Amino acid sequence: MNRSMFDLEALKEMRRQADEISYACMSRQFFRDEKSLKQALDHICRTLGMFTDMEIKKLKGENIPYDPQSYMRGRMSLAYNAVMNSQEDDQYPA
Repeated sequence: MNRSMFDLEALKEMRRQADEISYACMSRQFFRDEKSLKQALDHICRTLGMFTDMEIKKLKGENIPYDPQSYMRGRMSLAYNAVMNSQEDDQYPA
C-alpha cells in the first residue's frame, strides 16, 4: 500500500507558497536582499531533497520512519517568509 505521508491541505498550502515565491522572485525587477533570496533557495532545496528521499524510499518499498510533512511545511514557510518579508521591505525604502 502506497499511502501518502501528507494530508491534502498541507500539499495545497505548500504548492500555494511555492507558486507565490516563484511569482515574487520572477516578477520583481530588482531583488535587493540577496541574503533572503539565498536563504529561501536553501529552504526550498532542502524541502525538495526531503521529498525526493521520501519518494525513493517508497519506490524501494522501504519504511519511512519519520513524518516529513512538518519538516517540509516548516522549510516552505521559512522560504515564503524570507521572500515575502524582503519584498515588503523594498516597498517602503528608508
